[in-house]
Formats: sequence, structure tokens, C-alpha cells
Amino acid sequence: MALPQGETVARAAAQRLHAAVATTSALAGIPAEERVDGMFCQVQDGSQGSCSLWMFSSASTATDSTSQLVVTPSAGSGAWLRADKVVDLKIPVDFNATDAQVLFTVPTGFRLRPTRPFIEVTTPWTGGASSAIGLSSSNAAYNTKGDLLGGASGDVLAGLTNGMRGTIGAKVASLGLVVLVATDTVRFDRITSAFTAGVGIVHLPVELVS
Repeated sequence: MALPQGETVARAAAQRLHAAVATTSALAGIPAEERVDGMFCQVQDGSQGSCSLWMFSSASTATDSTSQLVVTPSAGSGAWLRADKVVDLKIPVDFNATDAQVLFTVPTGFRLRPTRPFIEVTTPWTGGASSAIGLSSSNAAYNTKGDLLGGASGDVLAGLTNGMRGTIGAKVASLGLVVLVATDTVRFDRITSAFTAGVGIVHLPVELVS
């Protein structure tokens, strides 16, 4: 006997929604037989915010070493892709970072519009000779030091005490529109000499354009 249309729709919808999991590691561990293309799953992980939404793409080969936009399944093919409209990318950084060091690479298929990056300083940045830091990108439109964070002069010791810090980047301030596409990187800038101490988390809030 054929199922009533409402029940058929309900079953189809249920196949597209997986029970919530606690972490991205648990998301990666969802068995292949429980995944279907287009399935959504909520991750209730405080490190990603109060919760985050993910969609499974069976054809995707995208990767993300930070697991903030893409989570690779522990077994099988495909990928879990971040489906939230706004994501606060969190990238650890410290005084040992070298000039032009890549902090993040935009995964395949993503276009990101940074809003206003900042650095959460947990250990004050000190030392060096008038040291200054910032962020830029490999994208040709934003590849001058300080384009994303720090500005042309960079953020200096006086502005890198504990708390939420950072000077709005020159291109972010002047253009108001910065779009990073697949394979673009976010880079650490040593605008002058190196600091000898300092730890923080770079926050890169982005809108997911696609």
C-alpha cells in the first residue's frame, strides 16, 4: 500500500536532517551509511559559537585544516560544508609567526566577505624595535601589509594589550568590500621587527557569499 503523501514527505525530510552532535570531531565520525547528499546537521560546540550548521556534499573534495568551514568525514568521500551565513573564523597566533606566514586558506567552493577582523590578545605583545603586526591576503587586491588588519603602520605594542584589539585594515576601511575566494590565503604581517612575546587569537568574521 502506498504511503500517504504527508508521510512520504516527512520521511524524505528526515533523511535530510541528522541528529545534532556535540563537536566537529563527532560530525566527522558520522558513518557513511548515515549520510546523504544535502543532509544538514547541527554541531553544538562552544568553540564554534553556540552552535553551527553543516550540510553534507557527497561530491565535494574541499578541505580545511582548521575544520571551521569544511569537515572531512573519517570514512568515505564527500565533505561537511559550513552552512551558517556568518562565521567568526578563529586563528591562533603568537610572536613566533613569521612574515607572510599563512594563517588560513579559503577552501574550494567558498567566497568570504570579511567584515572587521580583530585580534583577541591573551598575552600582551612586547619587545622588538618598534615592532608592528597586521594581516593581509594573497589576493592581489588585498596583498599590501595591513590591508585586512593593522593598516599601513600596523598594530604596535601600545595597542596590543590584553583584550579585543586591532586597527581596521586599510582596504577594509577604504573600500568596505573585500571578497576572498578559493585558495586565497590570510597572511600574518610583520610590518617592522619581530615581537619577543605575545599570544592571541585572530578573529576573522566573514559573511559566506557562497
